[in-house]
Amino acid sequence: MKRNFKYICGLFIAMSAFSCKKSLDINTNPNTATAATVDLVLPTAIVSTANNIPSYNSMGAQQVGYFSNSGGVSGWGGIISYRWQTDNFATLWSNTFDVLQDVQYVLDNSKGNAAFAEFEAAAKVLKAYNFMLLVDTYNDVPYSEANQGDKHLQPKYDKAADIYKNIAVLLDEAVSAFKGVTLASALFVKNDPLYAGSASKWAAFAQTLKLKLMVKGQGKVTFANTSFDAGVGFITDDAIVQPVYAKLDGKQNRMWNSWAYSYSGTPVGAASQYAVTPFIMSYYNGNKLKDDGRIAVTYKNGATTPVNQLGYQEADAGRGLSPSSWFIGTSATVYGKIGILKGPDAGQPIMLAAESYFLQAEADVRGILTSGNAKIDFEKGVTASFNYLYKDNTGTLTAGKSPATDFATYKTNNNLSFLVNFDLATSNAEKLEAIGTQKYIAFNMLFGHEAWNEYRRTGFPKITGTSKTETFVSIVSESTALDKLPTRIQYPSDEFKYNAANVPTVNVFSDKIFWAK
Repeated sequence: MKRNFKYICGLFIAMSAFSCKKSLDINTNPNTATAATVDLVLPTAIVSTANNIPSYNSMGAQQVGYFSNSGGVSGWGGIISYRWQTDNFATLWSNTFDVLQDVQYVLDNSKGNAAFAEFEAAAKVLKAYNFMLLVDTYNDVPYSEANQGDKHLQPKYDKAADIYKNIAVLLDEAVSAFKGVTLASALFVKNDPLYAGSASKWAAFAQTLKLKLMVKGQGKVTFANTSFDAGVGFITDDAIVQPVYAKLDGKQNRMWNSWAYSYSGTPVGAASQYAVTPFIMSYYNGNKLKDDGRIAVTYKNGATTPVNQLGYQEADAGRGLSPSSWFIGTSATVYGKIGILKGPDAGQPIMLAAESYFLQAEADVRGILTSGNAKIDFEKGVTASFNYLYKDNTGTLTAGKSPATDFATYKTNNNLSFLVNFDLATSNAEKLEAIGTQKYIAFNMLFGHEAWNEYRRTGFPKITGTSKTETFVSIVSESTALDKLPTRIQYPSDEFKYNAANVPTVNVFSDKIFWAK
């Protein structure tokens, strides 16, 4: 993990071309005074958490078949071969530990202070959320010795399952703390860009994250508390961070800024350099499922949007739309304001209501929850997916769009498929496949990392053959795994430089996250 090397920076500069980046500053420099207040640090941690999601999304989206390379562009490297190196995706590690440094500051400086009780509880939720991201990406990571300054410059790596167990406790503590809030403090309301100080929504978010831990860790983690508070429940709306993103330099929504246009209106290139895969398109265009509602707000030209199989590199590979190859809209100023890329001023989701309902549906099937109804939760999940895509950049449902009506049409158009009509699923295996497949569709280009996690954990969506609509595997894959896919990415190179005694050596084709199949 990143550590504080400011105090030796001069020596490195004198000896080499080493650059002292912020990425090395995970722990507090004991030689530098820190001046910040909890009420300023917490909102920074919330927004930074949200700003990291597009990078996680892009990492996972290319593994799990949401997009592929397009033609006329070279240098695809690991994107098509899966031979990931230690410098690939390194910012996921560094940026997440940066957030956790801020979170730890809030925890250290709010504990025992009644005025900051809500800040402490929210920080526990953020700690759990960000460590879950790290564990699901890397497996074992520094936890118990992380973010402790010069006390642990080379922190040990904790077992992934143990981290899951510990952060579940944090979430229980957060739920309890938020339940005890009768009137949110004005200071917390002012400095909460996620729920504007709503203790009940924070509690539901924390409990939904705990459910997620238990669904993924079932049978592999001995959780201290497996019960849920019925009065708290789970989230019923999308968890969206909105710090007032704007079409200004450094202020844009990160997803828009990464995939669409810069603040000045220049195409950033990402969208036009990647293509949609035939595999994901088959869940919209009638090949596997017919989804007229969501395809219309996702892809620029609907079913005729150019596609390409990962690894095919000829000039005709998925190109043809400029400046953006797939998302709806035509320019930096004329765009749909709905769907996936809603605009530079749209809030950034950190969890979808659809995921909450699908987690509940899976927990119903697996017996983790005993009072729910899998079909009801499944159908709420699909409807919630329509609902998110139909919302505009302000979070308002677009006039003329009806998630319930379009879900009913979706069921009719796929009246023979148990992947849509839950009653047709005749076994728990089919029910879980339906849930996993719909989660894959709901996560499309929003939470690619979560879709990849789910594929590795459950095997859904299923790869059924070798044709373009049957598999999302690269045709030039170098993976030695049976499914020809990677199992994980590498730990970042800085860990091998500065924490070599502790960082595990891994094989990206065989070493798995602890919950993986």
